Amino acid sequence: MAEIKRSKKGNDQGRSLTDLAYDAVRSAIEKGTLKAGERVSEYKVAAALKISRTPARECLLRLQGEGLLVSHPRRGLVVASVDREFLKELFVAREVLESAAARLAAWNGSGPELEELAFLLEKQRALDPSDNDGMFEENKVFHNQIYRAAHNRFLSKALLSLQHVISTDRRISSLAYKGRREAILDEHQKLMEAITRRDPESAAQLAAEHIRASYNARLALMEGR
Repeated sequence: MAEIKRSKKGNDQGRSLTDLAYDAVRSAIEKGTLKAGERVSEYKVAAALKISRTPARECLLRLQGEGLLVSHPRRGLVVASVDREFLKELFVAREVLESAAARLAAWNGSGPELEELAFLLEKQRALDPSDNDGMFEENKVFHNQIYRAAHNRFLSKALLSLQHVISTDRRISSLAYKGRREAILDEHQKLMEAITRRDPESAAQLAAEHIRASYNARLALMEGR
């Protein structure tokens, strides 16, 4: 399993082998080097990262608990595949939580935190229109900033977990849907403005509409429309 590699960010000091293995496997899933339906075993993870089977097993259990890995009756743990029902459940949960985060960000966000939203939106606009991978990453950063501004650690943890699951199959990222990129920028603009002017109800509504639009785009891609 050579596609699983330990992070080179230089921030490994003091972290457990389980955490390092978790980050490596999750990164491989998000980047698509571990694809939906592909088998992932503790033996191969341990060998690829040169660690013992115990932290490898613990990291896989953690990823299974988050929904990134699922148990297959004959193949063991595999990377989760995104089907229609999976997508529906995922985005229903995300709509509720993103709406709550936007409302809390409008209430609790500091001035610098909200200013950062405007800066991140400009970074998205400055990207090359063909750079879907860059937009994919900047979209996550924008939403993560809203979670930080909400100042609720439990809500942030739940949203980040959903975000990881959404990243398992970039082939059906809503960015691949015609016109969706421009729509996302417009939706982010309106959402940022509502949060910045401290309008929690508008922010919550706009966040919910944004997630529903992303769901509809992903569903259309999945169905080949």
